[in-house]
Amino acid sequence: MQEHRKNILFINHSIKHGGPSKSLFYILKHLDRSRLNPFVLIPADDIFSDDLRKEGLYENIIVDKRFPDNLMRPRVGFEWKRGTQNPKFAFYISIIINVLDLISLVITSPFMMRKHKIDLIYCNGTVAKIVGALIGLINWRPVIWHVRNIQLKTPMIYTINILSLLPVIKKIICVSKPTADQFKYAFHKTAVINNGLDMDDFNSKKIIAQLRKEYGINEQTVLIGTIGRVVVRKKYEILFDIANRLKSTVPKYYSRLKFVIVGNTPYYFRVDQLEELKIMAIEKGMEDHFVFTGYKDDIRPYLKDFDIFVLTSDYPDPFPRSVIEAMALSKPVVGFRIGGITESVDDEKSGILCKPGDIEEMTEAIISLIKSKTKRKSMGKEGRNRIEALYQAKDRSYDIEKEILNILN
Repeated sequence: MQEHRKNILFINHSIKHGGPSKSLFYILKHLDRSRLNPFVLIPADDIFSDDLRKEGLYENIIVDKRFPDNLMRPRVGFEWKRGTQNPKFAFYISIIINVLDLISLVITSPFMMRKHKIDLIYCNGTVAKIVGALIGLINWRPVIWHVRNIQLKTPMIYTINILSLLPVIKKIICVSKPTADQFKYAFHKTAVINNGLDMDDFNSKKIIAQLRKEYGINEQTVLIGTIGRVVVRKKYEILFDIANRLKSTVPKYYSRLKFVIVGNTPYYFRVDQLEELKIMAIEKGMEDHFVFTGYKDDIRPYLKDFDIFVLTSDYPDPFPRSVIEAMALSKPVVGFRIGGITESVDDEKSGILCKPGDIEEMTEAIISLIKSKTKRKSMGKEGRNRIEALYQAKDRSYDIEKEILNILN
C-alpha cells in the first residue's frame, strides 16, 4: 500500500538570489515528491520563482502580497529613496500597513491550511519564522524553523527565544553551531545542518567568466573579491586598510591587483553603504584599484575570475553561502576565525582564517596568496574537494527531509 504523501507549507519571504532562497531552491529540487508534497508561500513572483520555473518546480506556489519581503516595503504609493527628504509619516504608515497585512494573513490562515490540507509548516527566513510560528499555533500544526542568521539586536533575540518555546515549534534547523547557540531556552530543539549546493552548478567548464572582460582587466591582475549585501556590519571598509598596507609594504604587487565587491545595499537600509564605499575609494585615491559591480542575478561569471576570495565580516556570520560557492569554484578563502566560516573552511588547507579584527594578519595572509599562484591553486583544489565531500545539496536536503519525516511520524 502506497504511503500517503504529506503536504508541507514552505514559507519563504526571500524572493531574490539571497542565501535563504538559494537554500530553499535546493531543498525543493531534491525533495522526495513520493513522500512529501510541497506548497510554497511567497510575497511575489520574482527571481526565486523564476528559478523554480526553469527547473520545472513551479508547482503549488501560493503568492500572497500580504506577506512582505521586508516590513519596510513601501506602501500607499510612496517610494522611499535614500538621500532625499522623505515624509516620515509615509514611511511609518508603510510599516504599520505591512504589520496589519501580516496579522490578516495569520488570522485567515485556517482557510489556506484547510484548502491545501497542510500537515507541517517549514519556515525559511526571519519574518517567515515569526509568521509561521503564529500560523502553526492557531492551526495547531507542527512547525520547523530553518535559521540562517544570528540575531544581533536585543529585541529580536528575545522574540525568537520566546517563540522557540512554543510547543508547535518542533525543530530548529540551524546552518552552523554558532547559529544554534543563540537559542538559550530551546537548544534541545536545534539540529545543525550546513548549507549545500549542487556541484554541477559550479562546474567551472560550464561558466563563462565575465568580470575581466566587462571591466577590461588583464589576466596578470590579481583579483581579490568578495560577494554579498553591502551593509555596514560586513565591514567592507577593511579592504581599504588592507589595500593601504599592501601599497606601503609590497608596492610591486599592489600595482597589479584590484579589489572587487559584488553586491549592493538593499533599498530598506537607510545608509547606502555601497555609495559610501565608492566615495571612500575616490577620497583615498584608490578608485583604480576597486571595482564595484552592483547586484548580479548570477554571481558565478564574476566569482570565476577571482584569484582570492575574502570575507571581511568580524561578527559571527552564520554560515556564509558565498564562502562555499567560492570554494566550489576552487578559490582560496581568507576570513576571520569567527562564526560559521570556521566550519566551512579548513584552516591552512582550503583557506586562511585570521584572528577576528586583526587586519595585519589578514593582510599577511593575502600577501602570501598574492605571491604564490601555486598556493592559491592548492588551496582552491582543497576547497573544491571539501565541498564535494561535505556540502552537497542533495545530501543536506536528505538530512532536512529526515527531520521533516521524523516529526510527521
